[in-house]
Parts: sequence; C-alpha cells; structure tokens
Amino acid sequence: MPSSSSSRSSKPKPAEVAAETKRFLKKCAPSWPAYADLYAQPLAITQSQLPIRPSMSLGPPNFWVREGDPVDFATCWSTANGNTKVAFICAANEKRPGGDWETGVSGYEERLCRRSNLSAHLATPKETNYPIPSEGGLYSDRVVVFRGPHDRYEPRETCDWRNLPVISVVPTRWPKLQANGSRYSFEKERELAKRKLRAALTIAVYNGIHSVVIGDFGLGSYRNPPQEMAEMWREVFLWDPNLRGRIENVAFVFEDRTQSTVRVILEDAAKKGGRSTGGNGGSSSSKGKGKASSSGGNGGSGSSHHHQHHSAYPTDFDIFSHIFSGGEVKRVLTEPDTRMGVQNLMS
Repeated sequence: MPSSSSSRSSKPKPAEVAAETKRFLKKCAPSWPAYADLYAQPLAITQSQLPIRPSMSLGPPNFWVREGDPVDFATCWSTANGNTKVAFICAANEKRPGGDWETGVSGYEERLCRRSNLSAHLATPKETNYPIPSEGGLYSDRVVVFRGPHDRYEPRETCDWRNLPVISVVPTRWPKLQANGSRYSFEKERELAKRKLRAALTIAVYNGIHSVVIGDFGLGSYRNPPQEMAEMWREVFLWDPNLRGRIENVAFVFEDRTQSTVRVILEDAAKKGGRSTGGNGGSSSSKGKGKASSSGGNGGSGSSHHHQHHSAYPTDFDIFSHIFSGGEVKRVLTEPDTRMGVQNLMS
C-alpha cells in the first residue's frame, strides 16, 4: 500500500506523491503486467476488422454530462454494471510517457499517473510508443487506480483499487481561431482535431468497448473552442459510419463545472490586443504564449478579477450539456443532413 503524503499535509506535494508512486510501482511490477498497444493509424482500420455491433440499432448512444472525477466516474460506472469495460479517453503528452508527472505539472494525465500505474503502461515499450503519432493513440488495458483524486491523492484500501482501460491520444493544442475565438480559422485544423476524436473511439471499438468517459479533452489549456469540440464529438457519434451503433454509452465528466475555455481564449486574445476582456474581439493563435501544462490542465481558473466576470462566459459544462441534451440530439437527427447519404445508410 502506498504511503500517505496527505497524512503530513492536507495539500500533498505532487513531486512527493510521484516519488512514492514510483517506489510502489517497482514493488508491484511483477503482479501488475503493464503494456500499452500503439495504434499508429487507427483510422485505417476497416469495418470488417471491427467487432460485430452489439445490436442492430444504429441509433445514438446514451449521453450524460456530469461533474466529478472522470476516472472515478468510469470505475464506479463499471462496477455498477457487472465490471463491464468503461474506457477513459485521456489527453496525452506527445513525447513522454505521462508527460511531467514526476514534477508539479497539473494536467490530468500527470495526475492520473501519480495515482495509478498508467506511467508503467505508457512506458512499455517506450521505444516504439513515442512520439505518439498525430492521428494515433495508445491503449492501456488494465490501469490500476490505487489513490484518490489530486486534492489529496489519498491511498485507497486494496479492496477499493479499481482498473480501467485508458486510451491516450494527443489533442490539438492552440489552434488558430477566428476573431471571436468560437471557431477554427482553418477547416484543415478542425478536420485534424476531429480525426483525433475518431481515432480514440476507433481504438475503443476495436478493443470491444461500448462505453466511454471523456473529460475536458482538448479544452482548458489546449484552447480548442468548446462549442466546436462538442459539435465534433456529436458529429462523430451520430454520423461516423464505422462507429455508429458500436458506442452505446458516453459520459462527459468535468472536474470543474465552472471551467470556461471561452473565457480563457478571449482573455488571451485581449492580452495580445491590449484590450479589456469584456468584449468579443481579438484572435487566438496556436503560437500564443500561455502557461499550458504538459498534458493539458484546468484552464478555467483565474484571479479574483477574472472570477467577477466569470458569469459572462459560457462554461464548458453548460456548452456540452446543451449540445448533448436529448432535445438537441433529436433535433439534429431529424434535420436533413448530407452525412446521411447512401454510403452511411448502407454502412
């Protein structure tokens, strides 16, 4: 059992937790085989290579938008449903297993590595896994979670340890955006971001997984416009011919219900333009200078002055709640759409 940094302090130092986790993993390595499968080109997988659809229905998945820790949500969901596999789609560092998880970086991948054996999975075999291809990903089948969330990294009793599949994909970072920050400037950049989502889900389906949990993938410090991200996820779930009917349950789980990537994008634009953040002007660029974490982070935090204006910006949680509400999904499905051509109908 890992020792408890939180017994010495209510706010444990991430580097100390990481050091304890590394020592613990060395002792447990023989009992916990760790390996990550690299999918360099998952979008090249054909329908004939995918498992048979779980049902004949090509209808949409069940969607939920919740607040909480996404990994804990996934493991509880799995336990409540007969230990069925529920995969977590994790924003990954492109070059290093777990990013800078041994230091104080606060991206979700780093924090998960401090409370599980994810780093051991990602690093095996490191030589072939990294750098992760732009449209590829890593699949770690049984990541063991033995600590609680990052507020205290509380060690858990052995009977409370859980495991889950983790799919690691590198999100688009700091894309070039239109003046109001709500849309991508270039269709090619949007298409690449969307292909990454398709890649993650294809890896899940290929491994026989029908339920997925997604956190703030591509949001926060990655600076992708949340409205576009939500719409792209919805497009993939509803219309992708390889995926329709194969993903049955989807939960978007946000740690911070108040996080607003819109606010962060507009504040960045205002700083560049020397203007107040009250307006919608400015632009956002992939070359912007922000203190983004290695594997993404909570972009919704800020100063007290920023907090005063927080209500003026839509939160990521609210945007996703609207996009995936039952009425909105039904509206999109009943409207004429070019994606529902003969090819998709016959898929």
